[in-house]
Amino acid sequence: MSIDFKGFLPKFLLPLLAGVVLLSACAPRIYVDQAPDAKLGAYHRFAWLSPPPAPVRNPILDSQILDERVHKAVSADLKARGYDEVAPDANPDFLVTYHTSAKQTLQSTGPSFSFGFVDAFPHGFGAAAFPIGPDVETRDEGTLMLDVLDAQSKRLVWRGWTTQLLNQDNYSDSAVAGAVKDIFDKFRVH
Repeated sequence: MSIDFKGFLPKFLLPLLAGVVLLSACAPRIYVDQAPDAKLGAYHRFAWLSPPPAPVRNPILDSQILDERVHKAVSADLKARGYDEVAPDANPDFLVTYHTSAKQTLQSTGPSFSFGFVDAFPHGFGAAAFPIGPDVETRDEGTLMLDVLDAQSKRLVWRGWTTQLLNQDNYSDSAVAGAVKDIFDKFRVH
């Protein structure tokens, strides 16, 4: 018995490639900015720097619960990368803090249709579909921004952020840890 792979490969690869393209379009976007003279390779010990208290703008983002989640995720991620966490007064090489913000965005679910029956006299009844436009909803989109400051100069030397990993439906431990990991994946010595 022989199998003809001649027609199989194009039929198999095309949907696979289309799936890869679609998934890459949905991948979270991570942005970074770094001071040109930053010496990230000299950093080995970090300390957590809680963000300064500010007036509550968004009760979901401005909470002690989220602060603890971000601190826990940053600590775990940087330790897994080989950095040592020390107290702020124990001479760290760099400090890590974070910021959050939220903005409202409109999301469309695409076009919608209404179905119904139509009296098509004298030919009888028929079914019809009527386009009624897209469903649009307002959503809060959260931005998580991680800052790395040089401990000696207190100067910002690296910043990473994402807007796609956290949203109004998910500020869970795993979502925050995933966002922190994806951001720190870009924390590289150049």
